[in-house]
Amino acid sequence: MNDAELAECHAAFEVTPEVSLEELERAFMKKNFALLKGKSGSAAEANPALDAERQKLRAAYEKLAEHLREKQRQAEAAAPRKRPSLAPMNQPVKAAATRPPMTPLTAPPMAAPVAPVAPKLPSRAEREAKEGFALFAFDNWLVNLLVPPLLLGLVWAVTISPVGFFLKGFHVWMHEFGHATAAWLCGFRATPLPFGWTPVEPTYSPFVYWGLLLMFGILFAAGVKERKVWPMLAAILLGLLQYYMTWKMPPDRQEFWWSAFGGVGGEFYLGTLFMLSFFVQLPDKFKWGACRYVFFFIGATAFLNIWLRWGEIHKGLEEIPFGSMINGEDDQGGDMNKLMDGFGWKKVDIRNNYYRLGLGCWAALGLMWAMFALRLNKLADKVVAKTAGQ
Repeated sequence: MNDAELAECHAAFEVTPEVSLEELERAFMKKNFALLKGKSGSAAEANPALDAERQKLRAAYEKLAEHLREKQRQAEAAAPRKRPSLAPMNQPVKAAATRPPMTPLTAPPMAAPVAPVAPKLPSRAEREAKEGFALFAFDNWLVNLLVPPLLLGLVWAVTISPVGFFLKGFHVWMHEFGHATAAWLCGFRATPLPFGWTPVEPTYSPFVYWGLLLMFGILFAAGVKERKVWPMLAAILLGLLQYYMTWKMPPDRQEFWWSAFGGVGGEFYLGTLFMLSFFVQLPDKFKWGACRYVFFFIGATAFLNIWLRWGEIHKGLEEIPFGSMINGEDDQGGDMNKLMDGFGWKKVDIRNNYYRLGLGCWAALGLMWAMFALRLNKLADKVVAKTAGQ
């Protein structure tokens, strides 16, 4: 490039002959930006003249940049080379000076990326130390496979032994909670008392309805926050059940559930739900890893007690328990008396329906155990993780 072309390039970018590559690049970007924006700052419309001017500016930049690089190479070749000297063995080698960052247009090609080193997997001891006691881990397949049957067998042995008498308090309270939970789902106030009585106010209570719905919402939100599918599923099902029992169920059916059927029925289905909750991974704030053993024990003792008793009743080896716990067998306000006198059930209906309820509870418990024993629950976890964007 001759002197005239060099002077023309210097004038185009308004730089001096001593300009560096970095300064030339900044001047080029400034000129190019001025062509696009214009002096008024408004965006310029694309047109052939503007494109030609930008190409001319680009060609001038490349010529001048190549001239500066050639000039720099000649200066480096003319400079005398210094003989490298090695540092003494007893002196540490100084760290190389940090190279200033180069702009994208002047930076050399990047080196090939180094393959990442695979992280070291933690050992089994380290995993157990992090997760805590193995029996409190929800993802432990052996715990889900072996512990529920072993616990059920232990509770059965305790129930049929003389020690089972001391568990009668759990049976009574589970019976009263059966009445109370049915009343709560219907929107009525109810107070389960431990001595065999649950007073119910058979009028709609907004406090009960919205308070219970708020609890379901908190459970769902906690499940969403920690990406656990079972709390979300339980909250949705309970919310739908509450809506149906409060607003869609006829008043006589509501009374049937909370007044007559829900007592013994609660011993069946609440005991089963307590046992099913053993497999459910609730949010961390519930400390469910240890508490689920207590709930399983209470649910199992209540369920096995009522199942063994109604098995005898279904076979005709034991009579249907008429009357109430407080006033005895002559009380006409007992649950079985209401079923026969108020809702038209016969003895055979009472025996068969409660026995079928027990069979259904066994089926639900077996299905839940098989799902976790076969690790089918992992599919639900994968769906939630995929939906959450993991």
